[in-house]
Amino acid sequence: MLGKLIKHSFKANASAVYNNYIALGAIGVIMVILMLIDWTKWGDTGVAVGWRIKVVAAFVLCIAAFICVILTFVSVFGEFNRSMYKSEGYLTLTLPVRSSTLLFSKWLSGSFWVILSYTVWCLCMFGSVLYLLRGAMRAVEGDADYYSIYSLITEMVRQFAEAGGIATPNLTVVFNLASLYAINGGIRAFVFVLIVYMAVTLSHCRPFNRLGKVGAVLYFLGISSIILTISGLIAKLIKVYIVVSQDAFTFALSEAEVQLAWANGYGAVAITNVYVTALLAVAVFLITSYLIDRKVNVNS
Repeated sequence: MLGKLIKHSFKANASAVYNNYIALGAIGVIMVILMLIDWTKWGDTGVAVGWRIKVVAAFVLCIAAFICVILTFVSVFGEFNRSMYKSEGYLTLTLPVRSSTLLFSKWLSGSFWVILSYTVWCLCMFGSVLYLLRGAMRAVEGDADYYSIYSLITEMVRQFAEAGGIATPNLTVVFNLASLYAINGGIRAFVFVLIVYMAVTLSHCRPFNRLGKVGAVLYFLGISSIILTISGLIAKLIKVYIVVSQDAFTFALSEAEVQLAWANGYGAVAITNVYVTALLAVAVFLITSYLIDRKVNVNS
C-alpha cells in the first residue's frame, strides 16, 4: 500500500509542477544558445556586445531557475493542502492506512521535487558563474590558460584557500567536502518540507485554524525558530566534526583537530546541528501524524 501511495503522490506533484520545468527548459535553451554563440565573428564590437548578452543570458537563466524553485514550493505545498485538507481530504483521510504512512508518502514526494528544483537552480548558478569566469579569464590571459573546466576549478579552489589563510586542499578533498554539504542540504530540505506540512496541518486544527493562511506562515516561522534554537544550543555544547582527507572520513571532537586538518590541506564539517535537526524532525513527523489522526478539520 505504501508503494501505491508514494506512486500516486509523485504523480500528483508531477502534475502540479511539470509546467514549471517546461517553462524553465524553454527559457534555458534560449539563454544557453545566446551564451554559446561565437560573437567574435562580428569583430571587437561583436565581442563587447556579445559579452553583455552572455552576462544578461546567464542572469536570466539563474532568475528563471530561482522562480522555478519558488513555484515548485507553492505547487508542492498547495497540492498537500488540497489533497489532505480540502474537499479531496474527505477521501484521502478515509483510506485504510495509517496517517503516518499517508504523511510519509507525501513527504517523500514533496521533498523530492523541492530538492530537484533547488539542485537545478544551484547547477544553473554554478554553471553560469563558471562559464562567465572561464570566458573572462581566457579573454585576459589567452587560450593557453584556464582552457579546461578542471583547471579553472583547481585555480578557484587555490585562490579561495589562500584568501582564507589555509593550505590548498586536494581536489578530491574538495569533492568529498561538497558531497557532505550536499547531504547536509538534502537533510535540511527534508526537514523544511516536514515543517511546512506541520504548519499547514496546524492551520486546519482547532483552535489554530482561526488565523487561516496567515496562521500557516506564523506556525512555520515558530516551529522553525524552535528547531533552530534547540539545535543551535546543543551544537554549542556538543561539537562533533567530520574531518575529510583524500581517502578517509574521520570524526573529531575538538576545534584543535579541525584547525590541524585545515592546516594540512584537509577539511572539516560540523555535523551536530544537522544531526540534532534530523532528530527533532522525527518529533515533528510524529506530532503531525497525531494531529492528522485526532485534530484535523477537513473543509472544502
